[in-house]
Amino acid sequence: MSAETPSTKKAEEKNDKRTQETSQKAPDRRLVQLNLHSAPAAVKNTIVSEKQPQKKQRSSSSDIETPSGALDVFNDLNKIQLSLQEIQQAMVNKNDVKELVTSIIAEVKSELKNELKQEILTEVKQTMKETLESEITEKVEKTLDKKIDIKAKDLEYTVKEVADGVNLELETLREKFVQQNRELRELKENLKQCQIMSGEALQLANHNHQYSQKNNIKFMGWKETKDEDLRSDLCTILRKKVGIELDPKDVLAIHRLPNGKLSGPRPVIAKFTSNEIKVKVIKKRSNEDLKKSFLMYDHITPRNAKLIRELKEDPRILSAWFYNGKIFALDKDNIRHKFDILDSVSDKVKH
Repeated sequence: MSAETPSTKKAEEKNDKRTQETSQKAPDRRLVQLNLHSAPAAVKNTIVSEKQPQKKQRSSSSDIETPSGALDVFNDLNKIQLSLQEIQQAMVNKNDVKELVTSIIAEVKSELKNELKQEILTEVKQTMKETLESEITEKVEKTLDKKIDIKAKDLEYTVKEVADGVNLELETLREKFVQQNRELRELKENLKQCQIMSGEALQLANHNHQYSQKNNIKFMGWKETKDEDLRSDLCTILRKKVGIELDPKDVLAIHRLPNGKLSGPRPVIAKFTSNEIKVKVIKKRSNEDLKKSFLMYDHITPRNAKLIRELKEDPRILSAWFYNGKIFALDKDNIRHKFDILDSVSDKVKH
């Protein structure tokens, strides 16, 4: 190899020294690429050259020895110097880096602040919502419990008052009921006594009524004539038909009854002076010749007439009749029974 000249060696050392200083002063290109949006306008407009200065191959000693070789080295040095100047211009100075970092930090802080603020607000809202819901629920529950207790106490007091009133009324009603039952029993007893007394009075009245008519005979089918004399006509008919000599004085009273709804001659009622005369006359009622003039019956009260009619209609009774102020009936067993107006066939006849 050819030996290097001292001037060439010196130039290379100088060039290496500059290159080393430049590499020490040159910032990491990654800083420039961090956030160009937040970089200053001077930095944004700066074009960083990615070209590296081309190093010329070392010339041999034969090339340097010529004057043209020294000129080439000088030109290369000038190019290197120009490239270094471009790099120096493209480099970001300390203040720009600081401003860039500050801007990035501020932006990161702002974003973090917004995110944290949003998260905090969300958590606070959620917490407040849950807290408020819990507090409201608790407060509402307490209020409702309090109102329910008040209403329950009021209702209990009202129910107690109503129950006391009802119990008092029930007690009053019970006393009234007992009193009314006592009065009702007394009224029933009085009614029973009244019924007994009224029955006895009715029987007695019917008996007295029938007794007052025991000397009477009722004549049916007796033809009416104008200006008739019933007493004289009765004495004449009895003398001619059945041979009974009857003094007109033996007839206390004789008259016709209102006909009512019946058609034909009105009935005649004759009252005799004694029951013996009445019996003597009525015994002839079955005489056929006398029946042509009239029919004779005992003058019985309406109640006794009704009783005889009911007895004759009863299937358990064969016949019923009136005799000497009393009513008799014959059942299917040919047993004779005496009846009064208040007697029942079921009580008398056992079948």
